[in-house]
Amino acid sequence: MPRLSAALHDLGRPGVLVLDDAHRLVDRTCLDALAALLDHLPRGFQVVIAARTEPDLPFARFRAERDLLEIRRSGLALDPHETTALAAAVGHPLTPDAARVLTERAEGWAAGIYLATLAHVDDGRAAGALVDVSGRHGYIAEYLGSELRPDLDEEDVTFLTRTSVLEVVDPPVAEAVAGLPGAAERLRSLARANQLIAAVAGTDVSYRYHRLLRDYLEAELERREPGATRELHRRAASWFAAAGEIAQAVEHAMRSGDIDAAADIVTAAALPTLYGGHGDTLDRWLQRFDDAVFERRPPLAVIASWINILGGRPEAADRMADIAERSTFSGAPGDGSASFESQRAMLRVMMARRGPEDMLTNAMLAASTVPPGSPWRANALWLLGSAHRINGATAAADAAFADSVDAAGPSGGTAAAALAGRASLAMARGDWAAADAFTRESDVIVRRSRYGDILPSLLVRVAAARVAIHHGDLGRGREELVRAQLLRPLASHAAPWVAVDALLELGRAYLAVSDVAGASSVVRQAEEIARRRPALGLLASDLTKMRRRLHDAADTRAGPSSLTAAELRLLPVLSTHLSFQEISERWHLSRHTVKTQAMSVYGKLQVSSRSEAVERAIEIGLLEPFPGLALARRTPTD
Repeated sequence: MPRLSAALHDLGRPGVLVLDDAHRLVDRTCLDALAALLDHLPRGFQVVIAARTEPDLPFARFRAERDLLEIRRSGLALDPHETTALAAAVGHPLTPDAARVLTERAEGWAAGIYLATLAHVDDGRAAGALVDVSGRHGYIAEYLGSELRPDLDEEDVTFLTRTSVLEVVDPPVAEAVAGLPGAAERLRSLARANQLIAAVAGTDVSYRYHRLLRDYLEAELERREPGATRELHRRAASWFAAAGEIAQAVEHAMRSGDIDAAADIVTAAALPTLYGGHGDTLDRWLQRFDDAVFERRPPLAVIASWINILGGRPEAADRMADIAERSTFSGAPGDGSASFESQRAMLRVMMARRGPEDMLTNAMLAASTVPPGSPWRANALWLLGSAHRINGATAAADAAFADSVDAAGPSGGTAAAALAGRASLAMARGDWAAADAFTRESDVIVRRSRYGDILPSLLVRVAAARVAIHHGDLGRGREELVRAQLLRPLASHAAPWVAVDALLELGRAYLAVSDVAGASSVVRQAEEIARRRPALGLLASDLTKMRRRLHDAADTRAGPSSLTAAELRLLPVLSTHLSFQEISERWHLSRHTVKTQAMSVYGKLQVSSRSEAVERAIEIGLLEPFPGLALARRTPTD
């Protein structure tokens, strides 16, 4: 958000940022981030937020500051106050909550609101609440039937009922789902005849049906073609998958009830989605499957374990890996890997549960079975190089890393980690020129591939920091150290050799700038991981040597570099309007825990308040500043 705000400031002129379909923003973190952006707009800039329901944003504050212009509905749509008045006139007074729900369900459509209220009066229901508001039955269904059917031929009715499974009706997918030609002209004609069918804003080919109309059409579909709904969702899933619209394909596959088909779509899309910088989307898809699905589809369990490893969730990674370990699977995994055995072997290398020799055995299995051209080829070779390195075979490690870079191509995210491995080997043999070239190339790949916020990027950042510091470029070195520090919370026992290797390199970089406290902090984190996974080959002896170096060092004052992983997670949230109580509720922690972490942050940043902590974090680069920074409002107790 600071980067987006900076881009808006750089425009140097008034402008308007339009956010449509904001009702889809329900994740609390997304809403907090948007609220932060609204607090830091350049002068003369406006944001237009369009939504079917009001997003949970601090509109009350904006109203009080006279920064908000609200246009709730079009002139013909009723708002909740008008809905209440209409319901009272019909003889069914509503509570404010019931009026709001009715208005939302009817999308302000006056006839729908009237008929829903009238139905409750005629049924003799108690005033105040609404039991159900739907176009499936009652007066609304009768009204829609009487309004629609006289003007529609049988084919139009079939088209509308079958396409009611689509949230947005585009001609190509409508034809595939309905099995009828001429969708574009049919939709234009239907929209001209009925105000409940409207073109999606900004297009003249995409349409949506009013919510109550969709209810009615879905009920008609069940009456006319019993059991057809699942098949129509299946058709939609197939069309969207072929069109590369994976999110829609997954959604329709889930609605069709074919969970295994949804799992297959996610499996096939996993690597492209991750390498495209959308690991969070892949993570959300995976969370929709229960353990029974992973048991039936162990290749998907392997992918889920990888995603949890890269996102710093070791317990979830372990659970998925356990499923993969006790499973058998004879078919093609579907993700581009050679076999389930090959796929699982790569996961075993990454997790290093059985020590360095087992890592090497599995790495060699994967590298020998994943064919050229497979999207997993570069990954298998990177893992092979890492296994050789941990076992002390540096020449073989460097060769495998080079092969990984070649297999990944110029845009492959895995190439960045392989180049970081080559840089580390070059530094160990004193070839700093080669290390510099490798780190610069890896940085370009990370930036280009949007691959920078997952665990392997920590290897890239620490290698770049060490090289910059060695060459006397302390400014760049400290920048890279800050970037590495922000990735530290991802390091865990789920990928112990990645975590310990990166943390050791980070410790060496801190010692190179005489930051003993920072080095001590990362070494403590590495030791905690090593206690969970002690069999780490040469890394175990490297960790012992680093501890001896720190024991002989004199300066142990705590500073910003000694922030723990938990404190690093908290730091960005301190710059928002959230109170400690609100933070604790979002993170399912006690308020005392959050406050204790905040006090520790203040101490390490050598400040005495939340605002000073934010300002200090911005000063040293741990937070990005909003242009023309005005710190978010905080409660006096914080």
